Amino acid sequence: MRETWQQESHADWFDVWSNLGVKHLGQMYEMFNEIELLLENKGDIAGNEFAEIGCATGELYRYLHNYHPEYSYSGYDISVAALDRAKAKYPEGTFKRVAPDLANVDPKPAISFCRDVVIHQVDPFGFLKSLVGLASEATLLRLRTRDKGSTELDPDVSCQFVYGQWVPYMILNVDEMISAIRDVLPNCGISIVKNYMILGGQVNRFLPKACYYEETGTAETAVCIMNNENARLYDSVQMRHQTESQPAFKSSLLYRAPRYLRRKLLGNHT
Repeated sequence: MRETWQQESHADWFDVWSNLGVKHLGQMYEMFNEIELLLENKGDIAGNEFAEIGCATGELYRYLHNYHPEYSYSGYDISVAALDRAKAKYPEGTFKRVAPDLANVDPKPAISFCRDVVIHQVDPFGFLKSLVGLASEATLLRLRTRDKGSTELDPDVSCQFVYGQWVPYMILNVDEMISAIRDVLPNCGISIVKNYMILGGQVNRFLPKACYYEETGTAETAVCIMNNENARLYDSVQMRHQTESQPAFKSSLLYRAPRYLRRKLLGNHT
């Protein structure tokens, strides 16, 4: 599976974001629910070390550098092709190849950020537990969840055809996800924002039949895990539903772009 992400086509897909100017890059990132959760909670985070797990070609670095320069960013990815692009575009940035168990994410960051990486793991709960143990204060991530039905962990049953190969595509039962987080951080505060959508049948996905039904409650789900002493929410879980089509975005260049380009820019191939 790791070989899938080494292809130049993977870097090409994410590098389309580099065509955006700084204004529209900001509009794109700030429509994402996980970025909104970061902005909502940043006042409660004392540290500025920011580690992105799955940095691809480095566009989150560009967004933070222009809009939130107080963060000291390090990007990690398994794709050499993507990292080479990031280093070429942003030589002042820090980009490293990540170990499968995340053991080389060092030093311990205040914030870890991980978008659409958990879903492609053979062992998503094991990866999630390693991920939430990284940061000293907060973890931000986006993954896919279901409200009803257990997580299907067979990658031959829950998968996606990407760059000519099949890779795992795991949709976590939301309660099982919370339980896995609590196994590592029993007293953390968890904020969850769900963007409900039917996940089955889209973008070359081969998923369990239940994921084709609205009543299963599948969603693109953003999560903020606060585990520092300044967290406002301790030993609690807050959930809300919110789409990612914000009014400011609808008037932007991105919204008026052709559908195929908009999908590439927003990363909806996952």
